[in-house]
Amino acid sequence: MTSLTVRTGEDGRAWFFAAFGVLFGILLVVLIIQVVAKRSASFKTFAEKISGRPSPRTTFVPHWFTMTAILLAIIIVVLLLLINALK
Repeated sequence: MTSLTVRTGEDGRAWFFAAFGVLFGILLVVLIIQVVAKRSASFKTFAEKISGRPSPRTTFVPHWFTMTAILLAIIIVVLLLLINALK
């Protein structure tokens, strides 16, 4: 698409297509490196440098304060609506 846009003389739009091409090209290269890294030790160290450290496993943390604040806000809104309806 970039070459077709350049041939028509619309250079401003060519940058747009080239940027998307580079974006998806980088993603494709990283994907290929990850696939090859499973089979080759030399690519494995390179893939680890690209990927970084794995994030720790996500665990459940109860958020009692937030849930209490939401429940309290709902109760206040309902009470205000009831008080307003009784007037």
